[in-house]
Amino acid sequence: MPRYALIAEPDSHRATALLALATQEGLEGVVARDGAEAQEWVRQRGAPTLLVTDLALPRVDGFALLAWLRGRSDAGGMAVVVVTAFDELRVRAWQLKDALGIHALLSRRAGPEAMRDGVRRALAGQLAGGGLLESTAEEEKQRLARIDELKLVDPGPPDAQLQELVSEVAQAFGVPVALLTLVLGDRQWFKAHVGLTGSLARDRGTPRDWAFCHHVVQGREAMVVPDATRHPVFRDNPLVRDGIVGSYAGAPLITASGDVLGSLCVIDTRPLMLGPEDLAALRELAGRVAQSLEHTQASSRIRSPPRAGGQSEPVLTEASALALVREAVRALDVPVLVVAPGRKPYAANAALAELMGLPEERLSGMSFDSLCQHVANLSADPGGTLRQLDLAAEASRGLHLTLTLERPRPRVVRWVARPFVVPGGVAQLLSLMDLRVGSDVKGEREGLLRQDALTGLDTRRVGEERLSKEIGRCRREGLPFSLVLVDLVELGVLNRTRGFDAGDVALRELARRADGLCPPPGFAVRWTGDTFLLALPGADAVGAEAVRQLFHDVPGVPGRVSVAVTVQGEEDPHGTLSRAHAALARAKPDRTQDPGRD
Repeated sequence: MPRYALIAEPDSHRATALLALATQEGLEGVVARDGAEAQEWVRQRGAPTLLVTDLALPRVDGFALLAWLRGRSDAGGMAVVVVTAFDELRVRAWQLKDALGIHALLSRRAGPEAMRDGVRRALAGQLAGGGLLESTAEEEKQRLARIDELKLVDPGPPDAQLQELVSEVAQAFGVPVALLTLVLGDRQWFKAHVGLTGSLARDRGTPRDWAFCHHVVQGREAMVVPDATRHPVFRDNPLVRDGIVGSYAGAPLITASGDVLGSLCVIDTRPLMLGPEDLAALRELAGRVAQSLEHTQASSRIRSPPRAGGQSEPVLTEASALALVREAVRALDVPVLVVAPGRKPYAANAALAELMGLPEERLSGMSFDSLCQHVANLSADPGGTLRQLDLAAEASRGLHLTLTLERPRPRVVRWVARPFVVPGGVAQLLSLMDLRVGSDVKGEREGLLRQDALTGLDTRRVGEERLSKEIGRCRREGLPFSLVLVDLVELGVLNRTRGFDAGDVALRELARRADGLCPPPGFAVRWTGDTFLLALPGADAVGAEAVRQLFHDVPGVPGRVSVAVTVQGEEDPHGTLSRAHAALARAKPDRTQDPGRD
């Protein structure tokens, strides 16, 4: 059996830490960011000596990955360490440990020593860890108290902006259902939803023990269930049995204080083939939504209610009242400014200072007119923006404006002015909320999914769409179609020996080269973390081989292996890709025999 460790972990930071543990045990390590990529590594290299995997992997979940591995004849001596955040998934895995060949089962909360001990025990063939629940009653009590404090459960109709948000999320992910849920004591409640019908839409919730989002809240992490109908934890869930949930992905709504309110999730009736980039995008959106919910609710109740029992509140002066507000806004992560009566900026927080490109103390010391002028100067039309910002600090109601700022970087923000009474007059609480949460969710989400941030190339999702269209077009026009797959087999070594910055530089240079070899209508795709795909409409096998050879003319590291494949007849695009992946897997062991594969 090849002496290597396979780390199946979507989070790159955690994967690096786990990789270091494997290296300490004398094993070469490779990382797969989802279950399908892990399967591909095994097809190429055989079953690993050590597998460290999460259970909630994108594309192919951890349970399915383990079952698949146990069906291989070369996996008999493989040591398996499972590390997951989700208590109930861990309990089920412990029940199935013999069938799945699990040696160590650890919580995300386990420290480095426990992780190291689990790896060593697994390699020695010993059991480590178990299926005990680790969530505490005190944490749950605090979480529910925070939901009550923010008064997020509203019996009225769903908020229009939140409804728009979930609609755009559903469209961006290409699923019929998207939910913004709050997980309460005995149920989950849909604060906003799209795609639900019948009693689910009418009741706006389900019992908590039906809720996939319950697991997200308990684990405090994003969770994906690619195929719930085959999942050992979820296949008997009533929502799955009734055909409502076939797959699920959700990310936690975590407040600035660290409490988990619920989840932003997407649901399909079919298997959900979201990749790790999709899950990261969903996690980022959920974080912004939680921040927006917390800020909106907190700032709308800036005055304290009367005490129970008729006790009078302590008498506040203007200075003491504003001081209390100042301490509150400094703890917020959204840009906020307190304006004292008489249009006097009083206190800003670090988030606003960053947005404005000014120190906090300067913001608090400038006049209100100077502040408005500075904001106007950040826009493309200072005069028009300044007219919009002619706010009356003594106004009886808040003012909402949408501003387009060009500096320090382009963004669209909502300027919200909310008045509140203090001794001596009316103050204002100004907040500038980034509209990437809300009306621009779809655009940002599409950007995250369609373009790789490091290389600027298309992502795999976009590549699959374009491949299908271009192969169809070439078939209609009687043209050949070829593709080249390039695997950067030494990228991991480069990252470990020279650092990830060096790896990023190499990836960007190779991406530039790949893009240059694919003139329109051809295109290059960052297929996985260390694999590029070059699509060559109109190129036959000879032309594709020439492009493959040219790609290897790029000097320097990392070393790479590549194959060229041409579409055969009426072959389905997925069939072409499968042939290409199989050819690449076959090429890797023999890379030193081909001078064109450096």
